[in-house]
Amino acid sequence: MSYHALYRAYRPQFFRDVVGQVHIVRTMQNALKSQRTAHAYLFSGPRGTGKTSIAKVVAKAINCQEYPTAEPCGECANCKSIKAGSNPDVLEIDAASNNGVDEIREIRDKVKYAPSTGRFKVYIIDEVHMLSTGAFNALLKTLEEPPAHVIFILATTEPHKIPATIISRCQRFDFKQISTKEIEAHVASILKEQEVAYEPEAATLIATLAEGGMRDALSLLDQVISYAGEKVLLEDVHALSGTVDHGQVLEIIKGLHEEEYGPVMDNLQNLFVNGKEPARIIEGLTATYRDILAFQKIGRLASEILSGLPLFGELSENLSSPVVVDNLFKLGRLQQELRFANHPELMLEVGLLGLRDSQAEGAPATDVSPQLEKLQKEIQKLQKDLKRLEEKSATVPQLVQEQSPQIKMDLFKLPNSEENIILPEAVPADSLTIEAILGTATAAMKGEILAKWEQLNPYQYGEESNIATLLKDGTVAAASPLGFILVYKHEPSCKRLLREDNGAVAQKIVHNLFGNPMPYLVLPEAFWVEVRTSYLEQKQQGIEPKLKQYSQSLKNVIDYKEEGTEPQRDFVDDIIETYGAELVEVHN
Repeated sequence: MSYHALYRAYRPQFFRDVVGQVHIVRTMQNALKSQRTAHAYLFSGPRGTGKTSIAKVVAKAINCQEYPTAEPCGECANCKSIKAGSNPDVLEIDAASNNGVDEIREIRDKVKYAPSTGRFKVYIIDEVHMLSTGAFNALLKTLEEPPAHVIFILATTEPHKIPATIISRCQRFDFKQISTKEIEAHVASILKEQEVAYEPEAATLIATLAEGGMRDALSLLDQVISYAGEKVLLEDVHALSGTVDHGQVLEIIKGLHEEEYGPVMDNLQNLFVNGKEPARIIEGLTATYRDILAFQKIGRLASEILSGLPLFGELSENLSSPVVVDNLFKLGRLQQELRFANHPELMLEVGLLGLRDSQAEGAPATDVSPQLEKLQKEIQKLQKDLKRLEEKSATVPQLVQEQSPQIKMDLFKLPNSEENIILPEAVPADSLTIEAILGTATAAMKGEILAKWEQLNPYQYGEESNIATLLKDGTVAAASPLGFILVYKHEPSCKRLLREDNGAVAQKIVHNLFGNPMPYLVLPEAFWVEVRTSYLEQKQQGIEPKLKQYSQSLKNVIDYKEEGTEPQRDFVDDIIETYGAELVEVHN
């Protein structure tokens, strides 16, 4: 007879053979004994946990000649034919390759026929989540009200892909991952039955690598038996699975801790030569660090293999927990970086050699006294500056209000009485002209005005904050000792600022900002560009400039129409704005 793989040869034939799924086995056995079987079941869970195996045991038990029974007899004709896969009443369908509407319609047409030899027709649909939407819709009605002699058992590893309408028509059983201890015991029993000698650590590692799947464990065991020959050794499992020997991992950790990087590099090169992938090395280091931390905190190991290695106990005593935790996080980041590295071996070497840099504990102590002294001096300087500002101005923002947790500014109060703003005697307010400002404009003066303008905080002015905001929106285009020109992109903003009531408030705000009266003219941008160009042309011709004025009284505002297109700035304009008109002479 041909050889059968171990996972096929040791597939459970009875409920008592099932490993790990106690809650499901108990429920199904009670249902069979009391003849309370449902018409549809949904078995969901990770791969290799017994979904299809239990489905076949259910099919045997329900068609067994000794029914109702908690276990199939395994001796009757039905039990033997189902085990052999030749029973016409038990159909196992792979939904991955039979996922169309036509296949489901064929099932739907055949379910009405009575079973040939058994008591029930059992349809086992494996990987049912692979069915198409149309196939699920075709299955719905049959699944809800099948004939009395039909049972559906649906198996899947991805239940979230199954429509809720299907799930609601089934009894759902969630299979769990099988524990490492249970897999290890089952592997050991198979090795004994096969009369193969083995190291207990080898069985432990096989169970650990299976990650809760019995089929994966038996597939790896089959491979290891073929490779090992007379005795299954721990090193045989490492060789076939690609994992790293625990002794080598501990040697690497010891070298990193003692900063002896020669042995670390030698061990890494040895692992690379033997075909170990960097990702596997990282996994081994992470698992070992985890075991060290667990042993330090709770005195228990996740992997019993390490308990017999003297170096493990030595490292557990010498390594501090913060260093272990820090290394675990660093290895996690390094593992992510390896996925996208062109040279993962080089990336692993560099990452491990720099593992001890800037560690939370255990790294060489750094003298921080100079840094602390520097910080203290900076704090003292900031405290002096803050005190000076508090003494200089009584309008420092009150950042914390006692009655409210909200931050609030201490508002600046403008004088209630209408004070006449006293302008410089040389330039009365109504005689300040554009050409007078341009004729005496300087870059230095403009810089001083801009510096003050940046300090304008509308929120300090309470109810007048809207006027302060309107001022803030303006652009200082030119400035001289006589005053400055404030330009607005749109003319309505100019007219709003030139209203008699708004203008009076604006002058008070400017007075407060500069600490003394500062006359200014308000112009729309299009008008400003025109008069500035006219000013330059007249200067080039040697003529004393005479410019059209934009009235600063709302009653006599010139109805100036802005052009449809925005004027273009040129090089000369930028030079004049930067250095002042009195310093610029334009030659054609």
